[in-house]
This record gives sequence, structure tokens and C-alpha cells, in this order.
Amino acid sequence: MLLRTEKICKYFGGLKAVDEVDFVLKKGQLKSIIGPNGAGKTTLFNLIAGAYLPTKGKVFLKDKDISRFTLNRVSRLGVVKTYQINHIFPTLSVFENIRIAAQVRKTSFNFWRHAASYKEVNELAEQIMTQVDLQEKRNWPASTLSHGERRYLEIGIALATRPEILLLDEPTAGMSCAETNQCADMIKKLNTELGLSIVLVEHDMSVVMSISEEILVMNEGRTLVEGTPREVSDNEEVQRVYLG
Repeated sequence: MLLRTEKICKYFGGLKAVDEVDFVLKKGQLKSIIGPNGAGKTTLFNLIAGAYLPTKGKVFLKDKDISRFTLNRVSRLGVVKTYQINHIFPTLSVFENIRIAAQVRKTSFNFWRHAASYKEVNELAEQIMTQVDLQEKRNWPASTLSHGERRYLEIGIALATRPEILLLDEPTAGMSCAETNQCADMIKKLNTELGLSIVLVEHDMSVVMSISEEILVMNEGRTLVEGTPREVSDNEEVQRVYLG
């Protein structure tokens, strides 16, 4: 297994936000975490990313215990998280936003050399702009992009760090129908064409059902059911608790 949690728990006082959840992500898999509001899905997501330390239980990356690692340390191991709120440099261009992120993995620099002169970094940024459909707006300030395009840019920034696992937190939130469909297609391509392992937290069930290989459904901090999109949608307990 590429990544797994073992009886992971996160308590906030008397609130058991996540309570003994076992989560498994295989290499090259696209897996979604869903559930009603307050189910614990975002908390589980943050435990995997290193944004929260678990109250109990463990997180393993390729059998390495990363339970007590910080967000930055987990990111450097190749597990990279995007956020519901955009984290971009609004005054910089699309290209510059992605290029700066691409520099993160470069280990040696010449102090007197301009950062923009590193060919391999620039080439990676160009490649990623194509992958997130922003090549035509490479010189646009990020602040001039539409909401959906800013979300694509944030995914591009995450990709520029060359992750092995991409954690996407509600990537289609606030998007139009057309933008949502485009974003879903993009995520699926990143998974199938690049072989990127992806964990998705998403409220749009049409997106979840159309692109996920497996789905973990949470309720009240615990695992309700886990399975394929068909198994989840046909499950009576899921229909009662989540789908209505």
C-alpha cells in the first residue's frame, strides 16, 4: 500500500472528529472521501496531510510511520495538499506562480544566477500549465483569473512540487457547471495519464461517482462504508445517511 492509516483518531475535547478510521490508498489510485457535514472527512484529510497530529493511531507512507511529521515534512515526502481557499500569489503571473513552486524541489542554486534562468524549472512550469489548461494565460496576473481558473492554478502549483500523492480538498467548490466538468476531466487525466495517486474530498456527487475508483463514506467520525462508486450508491445505509 502506498499510504494507510491505522485506527486513526482525532479528538477535539469531547468531540471525536475522527474515530478509529482505517484508510488505504494504493499506488495510482483515485480515491474519494465523502460524508455529510461534520462527518470527519476534512479532519481525516488533514491527518493524512500532516496538518493535524493524531490523538491516537498512525499514518504510514510506504510503511514509514509519518504520524508525527509536520505538514511541510509530509509535503517534502511527496504528499501535497490543496486547500478550499486559494493559496496563490495574486500579483504574479500564472507562469511565475508555478515556476516558484517548481523551484521547491531544486536542491542547489547559484546565488548570483537569476532564478528564472533555470531551464529545467521553466520547462516543468510550461509542462504543468498545459496540464491544467492555463498555457494561453501564462502571462496573466493570477488576480485576473476566474474562480475556476484560480483553482486550476492551485492544482498546478501543487503539481509543480512533483508529488507522488495529491490531496485535493473540494477542488470544484464554487465552480460553474462547465468549470466543474473541466476540472473533473483534468483530475481524471492526472490520475490515468500521469499515474498520480489522488485523494479527493468533494461534495459534488456527480464528480465523485464519475472519476473515483473507490470511495470511503464517513459518518460521525467513523467509516460508514467503503467500496466502488456502484457499491456506495447502492448501499442502503449510505442512501439513508448521506444521499437522502
